[in-house]
Amino acid sequence: MSFTVEKIPLALLLASIACSQTVVVAEAQVPMSPAMQAVQIHDDLLNDYKNLGKNAEMEAEYKWLLNAKPGNAVYHYNYACFLKAAGRNGPALLEFKKAAQYDGSNVDFVGACGQMMLFAKDYNGAYQFLYRACGMPGGDKFKASLENAIKYKQYNDQQLQLRQQQRVAPAAAGAAAGKKPKDDDDD
Repeated sequence: MSFTVEKIPLALLLASIACSQTVVVAEAQVPMSPAMQAVQIHDDLLNDYKNLGKNAEMEAEYKWLLNAKPGNAVYHYNYACFLKAAGRNGPALLEFKKAAQYDGSNVDFVGACGQMMLFAKDYNGAYQFLYRACGMPGGDKFKASLENAIKYKQYNDQQLQLRQQQRVAPAAAGAAAGKKPKDDDDD
């Protein structure tokens, strides 16, 4: 058996080798500051504690992260959801408000704040936030909550008017009873 060997030009050989190899370009990583490294570590710890169901540790990590990055709307929103799930509605409402304040363009933050206000029976506040959320892209999911806020708000307004009328009526009746009738008899 015999083989014939052909000479291949070196450039063609190198080109075929280069095309068959995967080229990995090393990306220059920007070194993280120690503060950012600490935030990343605590963020990872938070996720680990969440997976393990360790609520006390999760809360400590949320507090640390919110202290390190107080204007981070995502941390405020997630902490609010955590507090709401734990039944701590007052603090949850405050955190939902902060999330909506720091990122008012996020429909979920604004809508969740409105829903929490509805739950807390702040119907005027709920209406404002839910109306705003319904006007945003993806806000249709808050339409039923907005309708409930409108109904509750109208009911409360009617009850307030009724109470005001009831206060005025006894006062008017008392004023009328306090007047002495004129004695037309001239004895």
